[in-house]
Amino acid sequence: MPGAMPQLLMGHDVTIYAQNNNGRMYKLGYTAGVNGCGAIFFGIFYWRFSRWRKKRKTDNKETPQ
Repeated sequence: MPGAMPQLLMGHDVTIYAQNNNGRMYKLGYTAGVNGCGAIFFGIFYWRFSRWRKKRKTDNKETPQ
């Protein structure tokens, strides 16, 4: 999907998802929506993952060995 975005922005028609959904603006909106949702999902995932790793590091430093 992200590979279609440059072609759509340049005005070329690219087949995406289904033939009956026509129009360049529809396809631009579709790709932007898919990419936006992916960015939000993976952004939150990696943000939480990095917070978990930082917390784990600080917990290990405070624990005497």
